[in-house]
Amino acid sequence: MMDNDMTEYRVDYFLSAAECNAQQEISLPLLAQKLIDISTAHASAIGVGYEHLLENNYAWVLSRVAIELERFPSINKPYSLITWVEDVNRRYSERIVEIRDENDAVIGYGRLTWVAINIVTRRPADLTPYLDNITPSKRKCPIERFPRLGPIGAPDRVTMYQFQYSDIDFNRHVNSTRYIQFILDRWTLSHFDLNRVSRFDISYHTEAHFEDVVEVRCKGDEETQDVEIARDGAVCTRARIKFCPRSVESVASR
Repeated sequence: MMDNDMTEYRVDYFLSAAECNAQQEISLPLLAQKLIDISTAHASAIGVGYEHLLENNYAWVLSRVAIELERFPSINKPYSLITWVEDVNRRYSERIVEIRDENDAVIGYGRLTWVAINIVTRRPADLTPYLDNITPSKRKCPIERFPRLGPIGAPDRVTMYQFQYSDIDFNRHVNSTRYIQFILDRWTLSHFDLNRVSRFDISYHTEAHFEDVVEVRCKGDEETQDVEIARDGAVCTRARIKFCPRSVESVASR
């Protein structure tokens, strides 16, 4: 549902057991996908969706995602997402998604940057013809903007990964949430039993495809880890993960 001027758009969900991770909460890749889905739905509702941009051979491309939460939606409970455009210009749209728990209390936010490209030339597209359809909200997002994610230098550890069939989406390149999934796989189950992600930032640079082999480079400490994924020396994506300890009560209940 949405408000009368279409500035905001809300979707209510129920988190089933099949959608949860081992800690009985929504997995970070699934939450990221939900943020993408509601962004896509709202864009379509106001006349700037994929189907509208495609008329001019344009398409939205996800550039950056930030997710910051006090806690994650829990198993067998409802939760809600509310999205709005915070900023827009002829090159990009910055969108916010508010995350609410079963009591309708705010527990976190997502911040997504979308850029438009011409799918024929693969160059940046001009969104000017669509700007009248987009009304930025006066509400501001309280979480910090995206950090600058530069080269990590000499990594603490490097692992290799080859993209498989299940990593590929309808565009025939690696799905944006699959990067999040195998970044998280660099840590053990026991690590996530004791810690949760409090903030996750990711920026997308170049596409990767089926059977590409990449290096996953990690560097940092117990609280913050920078991750760089590269193919043949070219960076595909960079990410920063901030961990915080889980409460004693939540650890003891597992």
